[in-house]
Amino acid sequence: MKTCAGFAICLLLSIPLLRTNAQEASRRLTNDDVVKMVQAGLSTDAIMSKIKKSPTAFDTSPSALAALPKRGVPNEILLAMLETDPLGSDASVVRKNGDRVTAAEFQQLQSSVLTVWSEFGSGSGFIISENGLVLTSQHVIGPSEYLAVQFDRKRKIPAKLLAVDPLTDVAVLWVNLAAIPDAGVAPLASYERDQPSIVESERLVTIGSPLNERRVFTTGTANKVDKRSIVSDINLNRADAGGPVFNSLGDAAGIMTFLHRDVSGPGVYGILRIEQTFPLIDEAKKKMKQTSVPIARFLPVDPSESFPLEAIKTGGDFDVSRYSLDVGEFSVRLMTPTVRNRLATAGYDVEELKNRGQYLSANKPVLFIYVAPRDRESGTEFYKLRLFCSDREVEPIHPLKIARVTAHGTTFRGVYAYSPTAVSADCGTVKLEVHSEGNPPKVRTRELDRKLIARVDEDFSPYYQKYGRPPLTLLERRAEGSNKWWEFSKPPKQR
Repeated sequence: MKTCAGFAICLLLSIPLLRTNAQEASRRLTNDDVVKMVQAGLSTDAIMSKIKKSPTAFDTSPSALAALPKRGVPNEILLAMLETDPLGSDASVVRKNGDRVTAAEFQQLQSSVLTVWSEFGSGSGFIISENGLVLTSQHVIGPSEYLAVQFDRKRKIPAKLLAVDPLTDVAVLWVNLAAIPDAGVAPLASYERDQPSIVESERLVTIGSPLNERRVFTTGTANKVDKRSIVSDINLNRADAGGPVFNSLGDAAGIMTFLHRDVSGPGVYGILRIEQTFPLIDEAKKKMKQTSVPIARFLPVDPSESFPLEAIKTGGDFDVSRYSLDVGEFSVRLMTPTVRNRLATAGYDVEELKNRGQYLSANKPVLFIYVAPRDRESGTEFYKLRLFCSDREVEPIHPLKIARVTAHGTTFRGVYAYSPTAVSADCGTVKLEVHSEGNPPKVRTRELDRKLIARVDEDFSPYYQKYGRPPLTLLERRAEGSNKWWEFSKPPKQR
């Protein structure tokens, strides 16, 4: 009896301790908890690990975040706090059960965001359906015949254009997600719910293009909600165009576009309410039935390594002209990292190249081929470039066009990015085809000199020695009328 009584007393005495431990385990981390851990001397890595593994109730309002560095909290920990509570603890709209979007749910939202590539540059986009519909900005794709979407540094697939609306600056693309099984789908907000898709003072979050090491998101507040647009304090930039804006429910309530005067005052980058895209999405769904499913295959991407700049040697006698040649009425320049380093040091001699200096940086281990009419006022307009390794076409990493206004109107130059092995002695012969606009288009052809091929090979040798020779994506010669890489994105009526 004494033993049983003692056990009962011990059990009763332990209940408060058990309850305290359970409460401690289930309690959400707060800003003060983070400050206590920092002041106790815990390492940044340990605190970030604790944040990732714990339920949180952080106050991530601008004033609360601004106060934390003053209390010794480093930026790395601030980012970890934002990632676990991206939509903020002061959101005006919450889920019906009272919970905000969880970290796991937010990761799913991140996996729906991608980079959209066209012949005129890149922007953001996001997947809106399991069958591969993608929303993006119309001005990102322009009149491009080449469209692709990139999910990360290694995975890029072709896209087809289904519908566009220049007024709202929105386009709907179609991709085959069979190649990307881990892609997420962003749920779209709807005014048909029993609560509004967006309200004033609600916390918003945007997710940037995922080509960097980590996906970048930005938070803000809906300062004003109009019928067609959302005014927010989120800092918008050109690279964010086409990206989603999520409300505190984790639904895409808007898309970042170039808003025209009749949408939201002067033409500026802003947020279009997602409901304004629904008619275009319906149009795209109808057109899906009229065209074939996009090809599910991976396209070439930029190498993830950097070119060893310390190996570049360009003395005073280095002659850039040795990398140039004429192809019909066009001037062509092969720009290895060595050539680009020289041009950046001496100052780009072509204005459009100067404006693309960041994209053409010498540490990118790719071969750029620049094509422009020799007579800039002739009206001859570049259409596309084709590069052949022996008798097979080399697929470019990015086929880009640069617009230039002349007395004859807007003309284009080409800046095509290729694998360094695209021009190599391994090919035997290397041939260029330069196509100009016209009906029918005119084609100029020229085989590269073996000395030029050897020069390009030599320039890339430091990269080969460090990382090995990258594989080359070659296209088989096919019968006329079959799919080419530049035709992936054409809607049926343009074929």
